[in-house]
Amino acid sequence: MGMTHTLLQPFDPDHNAQWYPALRSADLRHQKAIGVYCGSRPVVIVRPEAGLVFALDDRCTHRQVPLSRGVVSGTFIRCPLHGIKFARSGRCYSPDMVLEEMPPRVEGWGCREKEGWIFLYSGNAEDADEALIPAMTHHDGKDWCHETFIREINAPVPLLMDHVQRFGRRTTSGSVTYLDQNITEQQISSHYRVVASTPLSVLPGIARPWRATVDTTLVDQNVYFSSEDDATLCAEIWLGYMPTGCDGRTRVCGKISIRQDHTRLPGRVSGSLWAKLLWKLLWKEQSLPEAEWSAIQQSGRVGHSDFFPPAQAMQDLVTKNNQRMAKEG
Repeated sequence: MGMTHTLLQPFDPDHNAQWYPALRSADLRHQKAIGVYCGSRPVVIVRPEAGLVFALDDRCTHRQVPLSRGVVSGTFIRCPLHGIKFARSGRCYSPDMVLEEMPPRVEGWGCREKEGWIFLYSGNAEDADEALIPAMTHHDGKDWCHETFIREINAPVPLLMDHVQRFGRRTTSGSVTYLDQNITEQQISSHYRVVASTPLSVLPGIARPWRATVDTTLVDQNVYFSSEDDATLCAEIWLGYMPTGCDGRTRVCGKISIRQDHTRLPGRVSGSLWAKLLWKLLWKEQSLPEAEWSAIQQSGRVGHSDFFPPAQAMQDLVTKNNQRMAKEG
């Protein structure tokens, strides 16, 4: 099996125009604003008195004060320093005082809500195509429970995706065997056979052994857990990533759908507990990608050599995307 050189540098949203999950919808209350970073750019996300959420550069064009520290007033957000108002278009309106010259408009962002999450588009707001927002496969009905999570990790997106591709470390999941993978232009599907260790072995509906599939695209990942005996889907994890700095920090957004176990605890309670356990296990070894990223930075290298097939396929996917972006740019 050949080796490939895996590039693990941080994604720069300015050069990767796509939708990034920024917040859970429930985290942004009515007539409130929250500041986040998408790559190195500060962004304020606003829920106005009426209408859809919107997002702007988190800098007043007058004195560069963060707008996220201001107040949402009707359909505007006011700068906390002089009260200058900005609309969802980024247009500036006069405060309750007279300025010699009105500052220029603020840059707007593509911003949409979907399935309980708020997404930001890092390219031109006019080019933001809602159809390209990552789709979260979900299951309705009383047999399924859903939980959402957010975690900040000091490692770049490619390294975290690689970590999830290798989710089956013995210390986390049990004895894991890589089976095969299917590759398309947009997705890598890697398949594993797992003889689960405690506590995964007692997840609702999961027998020993079981199967896991990791679907990786350029923007998100889905992990599916099913029984090997009858292929019954028992749990699913959706993972979206947003770079939150130029030094490799990443916000990981996750949604877990889990088939509830009615034999141990009341359905909703049981499903919620198992979802939280699964999320904790997924990032139990969070320190490993963080330590690897720290070592890469200290060594001055841009990545590492790898022979793991999913890692090779993911690098090919990233390389082709970079070539496409360079051609389009």
